[in-house]
Amino acid sequence: MEKIILFDWGGVVESPDLEYDTIRDCLYYCGYYNVDSNSVYNEYHKYDSAGFIDAITNEEDLNKELYRFLSAYSDSVTIDDINKYKEVYRIHMASNPYYKEVSEYISSLKGKCKLGLLSNVSLMDKDRQMKHMDYSVFDYRFISCELGMRKPNREIYEYVNNTLKNYEILFIDDREINLSIPKELGWKTYCANSGGDLNGIKNACETFLK
Repeated sequence: MEKIILFDWGGVVESPDLEYDTIRDCLYYCGYYNVDSNSVYNEYHKYDSAGFIDAITNEEDLNKELYRFLSAYSDSVTIDDINKYKEVYRIHMASNPYYKEVSEYISSLKGKCKLGLLSNVSLMDKDRQMKHMDYSVFDYRFISCELGMRKPNREIYEYVNNTLKNYEILFIDDREINLSIPKELGWKTYCANSGGDLNGIKNACETFLK
């Protein structure tokens, strides 16, 4: 059976550390003061009716969710406020470090097996990630903002499993919660240490490809 390795993005190829601190800072620069990261986490998910913002597939719905989110901090949110928030978010996240050696290693696997991306990616993050790593490296791409589904919900794994039914799968993610259902489905898995786990990722891939 042909083999495929699926990679998560945040925590595997890119640092996951900035997310909620970045959202807090974006709120500050947009004029929403006295906001801490814990309240951001709670409000971000409370006002995200799609499950999480990264499962939204179009700008109109994204704007609606950001309106709900920002309305937790203001009684008079406008489209200008929403656009400013998105712009500030993209600027802040542009400085988020990614793991170049991991990215290069993934690219080096091209031709040795099929490669795929299985990740929760918002519309606000997609362009930045494509600058870090050419999406054409991946034979298959399962991205939440394109599918309207996200990890760790079963539906996205079942969709991937049906699409890749003729493959033996290794999935690399940095969170155990995202590996539970893949294990049930018979996938091989590796939980990467956040912070650029190049050696662990290489060992998992090389063992899988033997």
